[in-house]
Amino acid sequence: MKIGVQTYTIRKAQKKSFEHAYLPLIRLGIKAFELSRIKFTKKNADTIHSLIQQHDIHIVSIQAKPKDVFHHGDELVEFCHRTGCKNVVLSMLPFRCIFGSEKVFYEFVSELDSLAEVYQKHGITLAYHHHDWEYERCSNGKTRMDELIEKTQKVQFVHDTYWTVRCGYSSVEQIQKFGSRLLGIHLRDLVLYRKGLRIVMKDGAVGTGIIDFQSILNEAEKVQCSYAVIEQNTKHPYEDITLSFKTCLQYAADRKEKHHE
Repeated sequence: MKIGVQTYTIRKAQKKSFEHAYLPLIRLGIKAFELSRIKFTKKNADTIHSLIQQHDIHIVSIQAKPKDVFHHGDELVEFCHRTGCKNVVLSMLPFRCIFGSEKVFYEFVSELDSLAEVYQKHGITLAYHHHDWEYERCSNGKTRMDELIEKTQKVQFVHDTYWTVRCGYSSVEQIQKFGSRLLGIHLRDLVLYRKGLRIVMKDGAVGTGIIDFQSILNEAEKVQCSYAVIEQNTKHPYEDITLSFKTCLQYAADRKEKHHE
């Protein structure tokens, strides 16, 4: 399982220059990237291709908005082929589903397998990344997440540890539900802090909050998850990525040592 970075975390830096944004992470030892918050143009694909050639990095997936995944698939496929990427990740539930009726949500779900087939013809796997909206319950008592899993077969999933635990669910149990359809994981911790009389939740670097990442990574390896990428909304991205990456490396070393006991 590759450990890397989701570039939402460094979205401001990569606006200036991909090389400027990625080189500090490459020097840290990070080789795997899930690309997000960029334009999937030929020019950007050529620039990323050059970085791949120079630094032996891997684009494990690209995460794109629903409108691009549904209506600009040719551009995404061309970008993937140029960069050697095999996975396109739908970034979120379309707004029409978040704010619309239950019928609209089920119509969206019914389209996913057909869309996955379109990408499969080009050698690309389609995956779905969730937030918290998917843990809302439908009229039948099941969560939207459960319905996404049960009513599709060809779509894979990218699991977000922060949103799952924030919504009161177990990441380990969610990974078990995904099973072999788990493509990747977004690694970010859930930090609790006091603000006046309230307890506030925010995302944080891996190992700084309440989430048990060792158990999550253990379970992810059991289902042969392809990658896990660090993602965080932070004002100090490089410091927090460094902390998260070193913590993940320590988890990996601990698992290896335990395996040999």
